[in-house]
Amino acid sequence: MQPLTHQVWEQHFVELRPAILERFPAVDRESLQVVGDDYDGLVALVQRATGMDAGRTIEQIRALHVEELGLGIGNGYGGAEGEASLAKLSLGSGFNASERDRIVERFGKLNRHLKRFPADSTFLELSVKDRDAESQQVTLEAEVPGFPRFVATSKEPDLQAALADVRDDVARQINDAVGKRTRGR
Repeated sequence: MQPLTHQVWEQHFVELRPAILERFPAVDRESLQVVGDDYDGLVALVQRATGMDAGRTIEQIRALHVEELGLGIGNGYGGAEGEASLAKLSLGSGFNASERDRIVERFGKLNRHLKRFPADSTFLELSVKDRDAESQQVTLEAEVPGFPRFVATSKEPDLQAALADVRDDVARQINDAVGKRTRGR
């Protein structure tokens, strides 16, 4: 499997349109046709339709799973093929790459809640404002298919306590949403 790149889009944009519309239902069909083989235009269109930043938009487009074209990177992110895992965790402002392994280990408890979702369309972002200050705020956002975005924040002045807070809150939100949907059937 390979990611959806500029070159793949340029070669297969007609075949990929239905997958784009399925993954990003807010994208206008006619606007997508106008984009044609312009990958940058595709990114801009999806970004406008979803409100995601450019980095997240590109990440989600690259992860688009289209079996018949050999596209998808779900297995490249850890866990069993197609399962979400914390390896998809994006570190936003206030964190650096050297902290990644420690944070992923600390968030291991959250992983079992994520495994029920496909890896190619599950995204996590962790950020902190005013790190190590009394006014510190840690935010964890989780995007999982079929649900609105889950967002947890903590104003704990201790970073480790704040990480535990957001981890547990997102896990709780996921359980509540899945349970509510299951009961509604």
